Amino acid sequence: MPDFTSSTADIDGYVPFPDERCEQYLADGYWQNLTFHDVLDRVADQQPDRTAVIGPLRELTYGELQTRTQHLARRLVDDLGLEEGDMVVFQLPNCSEFIEAFFACSRVGVVPVMLLPRHRQAEATHVTNLTDAKAILTAGDRYQMGFDHIGLIEDIEDDCETLEHKIAISDADVPEGWVAFDSLCEPSDSEVLGSFEVNPCNPGVMLLSGGTTGMPKGIPRTHNDYVFQWEYMAEVSEVEDDWVAFPSVPIGHNASLNCIVGASFWAGATVAVEPNLKPESLMALIEAVGGNYTLPIPTQLIDILEHPNLEEYDLSSLEVVVSGGQKVRPKAVYEFVERWGVGFENIFGMAEGPLICTRPDDDIDVQAHTVGRPIAPDADEVRIVDERRESDAPAGEAGELCVRGPGFFTGYFRHEEENAENFDDQGWFYTEDVLKLNEEGNYEVFGRMKDTIIRGGENIYAPGIEDVIIEHESVQNVAVIGMPDERLGERPCAFVELEPGIDEFTLEELSSFLEDQGIAVFKHPERLEVVREIPRTEVGKIAKISLEEQITQTLQDEGKLPADY
Repeated sequence: MPDFTSSTADIDGYVPFPDERCEQYLADGYWQNLTFHDVLDRVADQQPDRTAVIGPLRELTYGELQTRTQHLARRLVDDLGLEEGDMVVFQLPNCSEFIEAFFACSRVGVVPVMLLPRHRQAEATHVTNLTDAKAILTAGDRYQMGFDHIGLIEDIEDDCETLEHKIAISDADVPEGWVAFDSLCEPSDSEVLGSFEVNPCNPGVMLLSGGTTGMPKGIPRTHNDYVFQWEYMAEVSEVEDDWVAFPSVPIGHNASLNCIVGASFWAGATVAVEPNLKPESLMALIEAVGGNYTLPIPTQLIDILEHPNLEEYDLSSLEVVVSGGQKVRPKAVYEFVERWGVGFENIFGMAEGPLICTRPDDDIDVQAHTVGRPIAPDADEVRIVDERRESDAPAGEAGELCVRGPGFFTGYFRHEEENAENFDDQGWFYTEDVLKLNEEGNYEVFGRMKDTIIRGGENIYAPGIEDVIIEHESVQNVAVIGMPDERLGERPCAFVELEPGIDEFTLEELSSFLEDQGIAVFKHPERLEVVREIPRTEVGKIAKISLEEQITQTLQDEGKLPADY
């Protein structure tokens, strides 16, 4: 294999690591020039009979997974004509086929794009066009998803000029014009793979972020920077090769793909996948496979702890539980540790790269009230800067988190404006999140600098939803805010001024309108307040703080929120 020391990707809109940083990270040993499939093959070559994947329909050893991904990779090239640098949108549940397709793409330099199962027409069209995707891999009838994902793709394909192939995971015959996933896993007539040389300094996966636009932004992660985090997350979490890890949130989320799936494959452990992410299914999975390691969002922690049938499940196999995406209730940390004796990792993470977490053997008070330290403290460059981004904040004071290093991305895909705003000319990324480093050397999270609602770990950019609602013929003005919620952290709430002559507008009408616009359901406002006038500041901006105070008081008066919240 060539001694790759820089990016060779010629992809319009991709911001590569500077050559000097690639060379430095390799010289320091932080990068090892390993692709995703190199990580799989290392274990498969040494211990091919070790179980790699436990799925709802089948199990695969490392050797079997290696072979299947080689066949699939060959078919991606021979049958579909995909080439290095081409992008394929994944919209799949947590299933073994996701893992097979992910590693197969790695083998031929094809970049999987992580569209989530809950995304709908608007997001799917935007992401496909943003990435010039040549193919889409989606769920058919094999897993009960409660939604027609094949129909979704057929609805958008005329608006996606680069889309050439539609692949479905299905037990029934796929519709005309579609390719059955299973047929691509059969051996090819040609050589298994040939001589594909994938540069680990090039993009290996395209993650998505809600960010500061109404539609997801593309976050390219190279093989080198992502595998670097797999290694350090496995070390921090003390993942053992005889563990069974399982993603509790969608597998295309960075939280699952990086912290659970990637870290587990690095350690040679087993990954169990379950498409249904309800508490009953996850608890049944833990009991059935002896699950040791997972990352649920805080809402899922609460759902498990408060489940009426909790005592019917044996969760004693749990070793390490990671949680984040929104503030983790300290009470939940204490209860998990006390009940099951787990090592708890309270994490602050971003698809852009930052991973800061407590350690399994930290004092429980540290785990409950802070997010700990960077996963690679010797390699990660982390600063807390003042609001002007001109200097570091005084020690012990809150400020904006700013990062650079071998595990962080280098720029949003085809988003020059966002990159110009949040990167400086030294490569530092300004995250727009407010943190503080306390006296004990652990970070505490205080909130976000921009207008994003976090509902159960999902980012919802309020102005993007406002831009859609304002198009409704009954709406004159709108403000969407995050109303506090004990279980999900926040839920979107819309304050609306109606057009003259309109006397009534209901939440049902609003939801129906947003559904017609192809907006994902989790982004829909869950409460509607029709007001005569939306309050504004002295300079004419909508006073969202006033609205947040108003809805908090209303919820308290209605008994839906504690008085001391």
